[in-house]
Parts: sequence; C-alpha cells; structure tokens
Amino acid sequence: MATIEKEIMGKEEVTIGQLIDYTRDNHKRKDATTGYSLGAFDGTLDVISKYFDKRLDSAKTDDEKKAYLNQQHRATIGHPEAVQEIKIIIKQQVEQLKLTETQYPSIYQNLIDALFHEIWGLGVVSVWLERHRNIGKCRVNGTEVRYKKIGEKHRMHEQYRSIKDVYRLIENLMRNDESAVMNREKQYSELRLYDGTRVVITQPPLTLWPTIVFRRNTVEHFTLQEQAKLQTIDYEAAPIYRMIARCGCKSIITGEPGTGKSTILLSLFAETETDKISVLAENAPELGLKSRFPDRDITEFVGDDKTMVSIVFPRTLRQDPGQYIIGEVREVEASMYKEACANTTGLVVTTMHEKDSSNVPGTLARKEIRWVQGLNYQIALTDYANHIDFVMVMELDEDQITLRNVELSEIVFDAITLTVTSRRIMWFDGRQWYFHHHIDKRLKNRMRRKNRDSFEEGMKALEALSEKYPIPEEEKEISLTWGGG
Repeated sequence: MATIEKEIMGKEEVTIGQLIDYTRDNHKRKDATTGYSLGAFDGTLDVISKYFDKRLDSAKTDDEKKAYLNQQHRATIGHPEAVQEIKIIIKQQVEQLKLTETQYPSIYQNLIDALFHEIWGLGVVSVWLERHRNIGKCRVNGTEVRYKKIGEKHRMHEQYRSIKDVYRLIENLMRNDESAVMNREKQYSELRLYDGTRVVITQPPLTLWPTIVFRRNTVEHFTLQEQAKLQTIDYEAAPIYRMIARCGCKSIITGEPGTGKSTILLSLFAETETDKISVLAENAPELGLKSRFPDRDITEFVGDDKTMVSIVFPRTLRQDPGQYIIGEVREVEASMYKEACANTTGLVVTTMHEKDSSNVPGTLARKEIRWVQGLNYQIALTDYANHIDFVMVMELDEDQITLRNVELSEIVFDAITLTVTSRRIMWFDGRQWYFHHHIDKRLKNRMRRKNRDSFEEGMKALEALSEKYPIPEEEKEISLTWGGG
C-alpha cells in the first residue's frame, strides 16, 4: 500500500496537495470489494469535516455559532433549504481543493451527495429515505441497516462501515436538543424529521448496540379511496367508515406496531366535517394534523407522563372540541380517552397496541389500574365498554406488504346483565371481507341524530354487503359476563 494511503487509512495528518495527487492517481483504480477508492474518499471526507469544524470554531459570536449549528441540524433532519445550503458549501470546497475526481461509495448519486450524507445527512439510511418511498420502515441495529423491499425475503441492505458513523448520526440528530431530549442519563429519544418521518433512538447501556428506527407514512393521500386502492379496506365499505367518522362514534384503532393504525386514523379524520373544532393530544408530535389539514381548526397538545392528565387534558376540554384525537393510548392516556368520549359529541379516536377486539375494554382497564392504584377491575372494564363504540383491528398481511383493517367490531355493554360483547360488523378471513349489519339500537339512534345523511348511506352499504357476504354465525360475536341477571 502506498504511503499516502497508509496515512489516510491510519487517520494521520495529510496535506491537501498529497490528497489531490492521491485522488488523481487513483481515479480509475477501484477497491475490489467496495467499488471505490476507500482511502481517497475517507481523506476527502476528513478534509470537508474539518472545514465545518473550523467554521464552527471560528464563529465570531454566539449567535453566529448557534446559526451554524441550527443550519447543520436542519440539514440532518431534511429541511430542503438547509440541505441545499450545506451541499453548496461542500461543492465549493470540493471544487476549490480540486477534489472533484474523488471516487465515492456507489450507493450515493454523486460525490457531493456522498459527502453530505456521510457528514451531515443520514449516511446509508438516506438510500431508504430518498429512493424507497414506498417502504415505511427502516431499522439501524449497530452498523446493520434493514428494510424490506417488495418480493424480498431478506431485509439487510446498505451497511454503515463503522459504529462511529452510527454515533455520528445520533449526534447530528440530537445536536440542537441533546440537553432537553437525550443525554447520558437518558438513552432513549423520539423525534421527527422534516418530512414527518418518526425516529426512535436507543443507545447503550440501555441496549447493547445503538438502534435507530425510522418510520413514515407511505400513503400520499389520506382518503378512504386511497385506503381502498391499497386494499387496506374494502372499496364498497367506504360509506361505513365515513359513517363512523361523521356520526360522532367513539373508536379505537388497534394492532401491532407498523400495521397502519395512524394512517387509517388520518383517513377517518379526513372524512369528518371541516368546520368542527378538533383537538389532538400526543405524548410526542407524530400525527401532524394541522400540517396535513391546514384548513381545519385544530389545536395540537403535547404532554408527558407528568403533565398529560393534570395539565394538558383539562386545557384540551376548554377548547370546546367537536372532535378529539389521542395519538396513542398508554397507561397515562387511558382515562383521558374515556373522559374525552364523555365530553365530546363528535368523533373520538385513538390507537392502541392490542390484537383482540374483545380484549380492548379489559386492556384499557388494566392500563388505568396500573396508572391509578386502587381501582376495581370489573368497574373499570365495564366503564370503558360503556364508552367505546367501535374497535378497528389492523394487521400486516401474509405478503408482509399490505396493511389491512381485518376487523371492525362494535363494543356493546348491557348494564342489566353486566355483559360486554364484541360484535363483528366487518371481518376479513384472509381471503375476503364479510359483513354483519346488526348494530345496537341506541348507538344507531345516536349516530342518526348526529348526521342522518352519512348514517343512512353507511347503513345502506352495510346492509347490502351483509346480504351478499354474511359473517358466519360462529364468527359474529364474543361475550364476557360475570352475572347480574
């Protein structure tokens, strides 16, 4: 190996002249395994990185330094203007130093993109972010990057060359908010990129290796028509979902992580009447209702375990909401959902990790009991069952690509017999949807009073589909009772 390459690989100090000569001499020689001259690229990477370090260190004022940091952080999270600004600076330095012929990793589009993504961008995750918009999830585990393309059996793709690159990515993501969001005492953080991509970071000692999970919506239009096009819902059943959205129903969307709960929630919200005051409460800003529906009157609240119930929730009710959305129900938000149902006449909807619709009231009861000691489970369960109208269960199809609403069930509570019943209205058996039009009379009356047109349209569709594709009798409902009549 040549002396200059040994120095570069060993991270010794290399002059600009040496690097230019090395780049020119190795322009046509590619590494057999990586497809590019590793030493030359790393050397150029080091030179450009040091330029940004020097720019930061030589800032004349604290405000100037803060502006540099903000520009770099905004570029990392994908703000278009900041990305373009950083790329222009990199391009100017590359041309000035005559490093334009530097070979770069073949996964990137060009040298400037490669340098940007390796210094301030997301590194190899940028391949998933920019070129695979139809794939909703990407996971970094140590240096491994995994995401699943359609038709593939394996999920491993581009890899980080060093664990230092992963820590560099975490540092860039947290640069502006490290003291407030993540530090050595807190090895877990959640944030969002500029395009709404959700990021969850976990690092040692909480995990053996740093892990970063990126999740984003792959749906361009949050409408029932789009959901039907993606086979998430049955096309003929769209009026039924519209009925639920417009008739003031209290609903919970359940399923495992990554099954499309947030997407169907947004699609339901899109069907609601635009003149209603809406409130969104989340423990982390993820849904972005106001940015997605800028013409709506929406107030977004963000609270943590300490403030959500005591501070945030009372203030949400003072907004006089006609519709109430809770991003996700954990232990903290369980009682909030119940109170929102009692205090809001319009749509109330949330998401939760649960696979069995019949277990939803019980799961909510257990969540509240874990948060508020001394509650009676039976009373808590029946209380939740009395407030929930519908449960929608989401699943990932066996093709590992399609996200589908496999069940829509009504939750019915009989106060005389103390019976809680999960009654299927729609059900997907793995091949097709089946339907059942029997809905509790009291709920039907309430829905009709809220929006007669949407109610009649939805029930007409449900009755027609029930006649064509009836749910088998043994699959219609499950009841839980402990006596009383």
